[in-house]
Amino acid sequence: MSRIHLLDPQTVGQIRAGEVIERPASVIKELVENSIDAGACNINVRIAGGGVTEIVVQDDGEGMSPEDALLAVQRHATSKLKQSADLFALSTLGFRGEGLASIAAVAQVELTTREPSSVEGVRVHIAGDAPVKLMPAAAPPGTTVIVRNLFFNTPPRRAFLKSPTSEGNQIEEMLIGLALSRPEIRLQFTWDQRLVFDALPQDTLAGRVKAVLGKEWADGLLPVAASEELSAESGIGMAGLVSPPDRHRNTRTGQYFFVNKRLVKSQPLSFAFSRGYGELLPQGRFPLGVLFLTVPTHSVDVNVHPTKREVKFQDERTVLHVLVHGVRSSLDRANLFKTATLPMPSFQDGAAASPMSSTSRALSPDIPVPDPADFPVRRKPAAEVDRSDPPLRLIPKPPPVVPVTPPHARATGVLGVPAQPTLWRRPDGTEFRIVGQSHELFVLVEVEGELWVVDQHASHERVIYEQVLETLHRRKGEAQPLLLPITFELAPTARAALEEAQEYLTALGFDIQPFGGAAYQVQATPPYFRASDTPELIIELAQARADGRSENSVEAKIEDLAARVACKVKSVKAGQTLTPEAMKALVKSLLDCRSPFVCPHGRPTMVRLSVQQLAGQFDRR
Repeated sequence: MSRIHLLDPQTVGQIRAGEVIERPASVIKELVENSIDAGACNINVRIAGGGVTEIVVQDDGEGMSPEDALLAVQRHATSKLKQSADLFALSTLGFRGEGLASIAAVAQVELTTREPSSVEGVRVHIAGDAPVKLMPAAAPPGTTVIVRNLFFNTPPRRAFLKSPTSEGNQIEEMLIGLALSRPEIRLQFTWDQRLVFDALPQDTLAGRVKAVLGKEWADGLLPVAASEELSAESGIGMAGLVSPPDRHRNTRTGQYFFVNKRLVKSQPLSFAFSRGYGELLPQGRFPLGVLFLTVPTHSVDVNVHPTKREVKFQDERTVLHVLVHGVRSSLDRANLFKTATLPMPSFQDGAAASPMSSTSRALSPDIPVPDPADFPVRRKPAAEVDRSDPPLRLIPKPPPVVPVTPPHARATGVLGVPAQPTLWRRPDGTEFRIVGQSHELFVLVEVEGELWVVDQHASHERVIYEQVLETLHRRKGEAQPLLLPITFELAPTARAALEEAQEYLTALGFDIQPFGGAAYQVQATPPYFRASDTPELIIELAQARADGRSENSVEAKIEDLAARVACKVKSVKAGQTLTPEAMKALVKSLLDCRSPFVCPHGRPTMVRLSVQQLAGQFDRR
C-alpha cells in the first residue's frame, strides 16, 4: 500500500493560507495594501477582539464589478500581473492573487464593492470551503471587507495567537508603517470602538510622523537624503527622517524602512542604519528613523517571502552604501555638541528673572579679562608652592579684528569631506578663546554666549581616529622600525583575524611577520602607536570578529580598526598638563574633524554651557 497520497483541497487551502495569514495583522496588511493599490484616498480600519472577532477595512477606491468580485476571492486571481515578466517590474503592493483567497480559507469573509460608474454594488460571502454566495447590494463607491472569526476552522492556529491586546498592538504597529508609507492618504484606525489615530493627509513626511507617532516622537528629527551625485551614479534614491544620536532605544522597534514605498523588514538595512551613526551611538543602542529607498524595480525582488515583508537586492552593497552615506552626511551637517542644562534658581521677593542678553557683561570690550597666559602650565611640587596671593594681572580685551582663520582654510577637513563649519564666534571675531585647563582633565573654552568644557582625552582620540581613517584611505601610513622586534603568539581565531586585517594594518604602517608556528613578530609600527599594544590590538579584533560585533563590509572593518588603534595611541591623557598653545591646537583640530561631537567610543567630546545658565546660578537678572 502506498504511503504517499495527495492532500484534500481543504487541507491544501489551509496550509497555503498559513503561509500568508499568520495572525490578524497579516489580514490587515493584505486588505489595506489592496485598498492602496485600488487608488483609495480614505481607508478606515476597525477591529474587535484583537482582530480575531472582527476586522473591517473600508476604502473609497475604484471598487469592482460583480465579475471581478467573484474572481477576487479565487486563488491566483489578480489584476496586477499578466505574464511572468511582470514579476521583475512590480509597482504595486499586492500581486500574488493569494490575499483574499487565503483569508477566506481560514475566516468568514464578506466583501461589498461598487464601481463609481455603477448604480448597484455586489456582496460576496465566503467561508472556508463553503460555496461562494453572490448577491446585489447597496454600497458606496469603493470596497468594504469584513473578516469575522479568524481561524474558526483551524483551532490549533487560533490557539497559538496571543492575547487580544497583544494582537491589537501588532495591528497598530502594522498600520503605523502603512500610514507612514503614504502621507497623502487618510488612514483611520479604531480598536474596540476607540479611535487610536486618524492620520489626515499631509504634504510632508514630518507632518505624517507627528500625526501617527506623536509630537514627542517626531520632535527634533533630522532630515536625510542621498547626495545627488551618489544617487545619479547608483540609480538609488533615499530620503527620510532620523533621530539625533542622543535619542535611541535598546531595540530596533523605532525603525521603519520602505523600498519603493513598500514597508519592509530588513536586517541588512537596519545594520547599515546603525553604522551610519558609527561611534555616535552607545553600544547596544539603536536609532529611530523613517527611511524611504527608491530602487529600480528590476533590481529588487519583493517576492522572496509569501507576506512580502522581506526584499532581496540585486546589488545590496550599493544600496547599503547609499543608506550609510546619507545618514552620516546628515549627522555631520547637524550640530550635535552636547548641551548641559542647569536648574535655574528661584528669585526672591517675587522678582522675575529678566531675559539675559546672548553676550554677557564679561564679554563687553571695555571690561578687562584675565590673561590666559597667567594660568600655570605645570603644577609645582608641594614644597615649592608659593603661599602668597599675588594680584591677578588683567589686560584690556583686544578690539574686534578680522577672523584669524580665513574661510578657505577651513573649507575641507580629513578625507576630503567638508569640515564642520564654524558654529560660534566671540564678539571680537575670533572663533574661540582658551580660558585654561581644569583638574588636568578639561579644557575650558570661551565662545560668544557660551562656555565649552572640552574633555582633552576624548577630543584627542577623536582627532587621532579621523587621522587614522585618512591614512587607511590613502594607504600611505608611515612605518617606524623597532630597535627590538616584539614576538608574541596567537590562537587560531586571532591568526585568522590578523590575516583578515593584514592589508589595512600594513597600510597604517604595521609590519607583522610570521615567526614560526603560532608565533608572530612586530618589526615596525606607526610612530604614534605603542608597539607593546600590538598583540592586544590583534586579540581585540579577533574577539570582535568572534562575537559578531565587527560587520562584514570593508568600510565597517576600517572604522572598527581605526577606533581600536586610536584608543591605543600616544594620545593626550587625563591628568596631563597642557600649555595654552597645546590646548588651542587641540580644540582647533577637534573643530576641523568631520564629526567632532563624540570620541570613537561614543562619549561626548565637550559639554556646552550658556552664559544665561551660568548667570542664573548667581541670581543675575
